[in-house]
Amino acid sequence: MFDSQLAAEWLKAFKPPERIAPSAFAEREIRLAASANALPGPLRLTSYQREIVDAIADDETEFIVLMLSSQVGKSLAVLAMMAYAIGVDPGPMMHVSPTTAKSEEFVRDRFDSLVADSPLLRELIGKGQSTRKGSTGGINSVSGKSFPGGQIAFASSFKSDDLAARSVRYLFLDEIDRFARTVGVEGDPIPLAVKRTTAYQGKRRKIVIVSTPTTRMGSRINAWFLRGDQRKFMVTCPDCNNAAPLEIERLHREKGKPESAELQCEACGALHDDAKRRAMVEAGKWAPTAKGEPGIRSYHMGELASLIPPTANVLRKVAMDYEAADSPEAKQAFYNTSLALVYDAGTEVELSPIALEARAEPIKPPYAADIVFVTAGVDVQRDRLEVSFLAHHADGTASVLNHLKLMGDTTADAVWRDLDAALGTTFPLANGNTLSIHATAVDSGYSADQVLRFYHSQRAKSRRVYPTKGVGGFDRLPIVRGGRLRGQTGLLLIGVDRMKGEIQKRLSVEPNEAGYIRLPDHLPEDYFSGLASEELVARPVRGVMRYEYRRTFRQNEPFDCLIYAAAIAKTVDIEKIINPPAAKQFDREAFKQQVAAFAKQTRG
Repeated sequence: MFDSQLAAEWLKAFKPPERIAPSAFAEREIRLAASANALPGPLRLTSYQREIVDAIADDETEFIVLMLSSQVGKSLAVLAMMAYAIGVDPGPMMHVSPTTAKSEEFVRDRFDSLVADSPLLRELIGKGQSTRKGSTGGINSVSGKSFPGGQIAFASSFKSDDLAARSVRYLFLDEIDRFARTVGVEGDPIPLAVKRTTAYQGKRRKIVIVSTPTTRMGSRINAWFLRGDQRKFMVTCPDCNNAAPLEIERLHREKGKPESAELQCEACGALHDDAKRRAMVEAGKWAPTAKGEPGIRSYHMGELASLIPPTANVLRKVAMDYEAADSPEAKQAFYNTSLALVYDAGTEVELSPIALEARAEPIKPPYAADIVFVTAGVDVQRDRLEVSFLAHHADGTASVLNHLKLMGDTTADAVWRDLDAALGTTFPLANGNTLSIHATAVDSGYSADQVLRFYHSQRAKSRRVYPTKGVGGFDRLPIVRGGRLRGQTGLLLIGVDRMKGEIQKRLSVEPNEAGYIRLPDHLPEDYFSGLASEELVARPVRGVMRYEYRRTFRQNEPFDCLIYAAAIAKTVDIEKIINPPAAKQFDREAFKQQVAAFAKQTRG
């Protein structure tokens, strides 16, 4: 007997794919239930969701990696991609959750709810042909669904039988940082699941990998993100048209007042409230920040760019969450879920300008009596010199006394005269003593001729000023002699990678711990942003993860100046300053005898 309905379904399955963008299809067909959504009714994707959803139909993309925070709608973006695959370009699919319980929760709370409220999906799910033996109809259960032209299996990362089933064209790996590390003798569940797509390798398969990150060394999603083109969502400042991602360093607020939180432009310093932030996000665009492996699109975005829920003050919420993160475990949760950044509670050095500024304290003359000596670190830019003064205490701690920006063309003489005056600063102590600067490190990477002239002028004044050059590599010593500046004077080479790690650790320890660096509360906010301007990241090089520091804030001169001032201090023997060698007593009788002997020798 001819089944006209089944024939119609098969004709529909074999018809050419509908020419429509996945995001447009999702907004046309998906309805959201009022019971589980702030905006029920027809789906309206956010500006940052649209490109992510459309990637499912991009011929050049095989892997879509989403390292996104909570509260940005990543689950809805994944559901929109699944809906497009079911309704427009069907094929065998698999969705993998960390555990069986999580898989069933996803089906009941998200997938089934979406299907129930979306007429087209409701019409398709449960239809088509099942792949199960002995089955003559479609399936619709918590472990699998069928639809014309395909099926979807819901699996657990802990079950190798689930992952080693039939071939699939679409693979969705959800929250991979919570996946099983190994599945029995089968090994890592991720490559095991990816192997199921081999038959569709090329332009037809799509593998969507989703998670908030965990720790630096243990985060699978971070490793996948680094393999891709590392897209970030760029928003444009309405005051200066500078485009940049929304990083935590741009969150400006009064201490203890999260309700005062505003978004600060890293270029012009303009402050924007949450309404302006939302407008900026609505007009924002994704931009790749790395070349990446072919076929891998990777996305990173934190909660600061969220438009969900539509009425929330996101800036205030993030500021409140940050202030509440007062333990290593709470910080772990905040960095992972709100910022979508890796973090290792108790071991990872993660500097935040907000935290650095919060622990700043009054540091002013007369300074602490236990300061033994003061060093200075100078960074040279095209249009300015920046200099930090670092005091070194007898107990091994240190204090930043001040940081100056000396504006001027560094190829001309005027700004160097300003630096000369600054290095003549003296520092009165509470015990009545006064200290001058013991040693100064000047970066010679820019305007080397002027650095050389300045060096000679300072030496003429008996000042210990040293031209320096930063060299990369974690195996470098903090400071050594090496090379010559313009062939005239020796350079001190600073192992900047090693020093960056040391300074970051010293900025993160508790006040009573060795090496602690005190920060003054009279410096502007951008000083603290500059101190937290670099982070240690890993990138794969020929299959091996290489670590390097990456700038997260445009102006990192405060960090560099502190590194130079701390590095040059390693050339100082603090014991000799605290306990100078005893001077020889003048022996008058011996001197008389030497004079008489010299006179006798002369007469002879």
